[in-house]
Amino acid sequence: MGANELAVLVAEDDDATRLAVAELLSHHGIVATVVADGRAALELIAEGDPPCMILLDWVMPRMDGQAFLEARAASARLSTIPVVVMSATHAPIADQRIHAFLPKPIVVSKLVSVLRATCRTACPTWLREHRGCTVGCPAPS
Repeated sequence: MGANELAVLVAEDDDATRLAVAELLSHHGIVATVVADGRAALELIAEGDPPCMILLDWVMPRMDGQAFLEARAASARLSTIPVVVMSATHAPIADQRIHAFLPKPIVVSKLVSVLRATCRTACPTWLREHRGCTVGCPAPS
């Protein structure tokens, strides 16, 4: 993930969905890094460059969305990275840890719109500065 790009970490256990989302995002100028579950997402973030945001499936093996959000809340650095949840079964009513929710099946135009809007409104200053987010994560107006 390079500077000046909207970089999204996609945590999705279904291989076909994970790869399709990554390819669709790339067609819209969004860099997607993919992992198969919440634990892999935590491990990847711990290893290096943080994403602009996390697109998180709710139902996954090893570590599901709920467990990921709990682990995320325990980390001062990680807890500031915006999370967009996607699910066919879970629809959060009000959860302050989730910046947006997308029901499955995903509508591509809605996905791209939500990711860009979440980046503009929820990307923390430290992450904007770290990533040089002048293109993908414009500063809130």
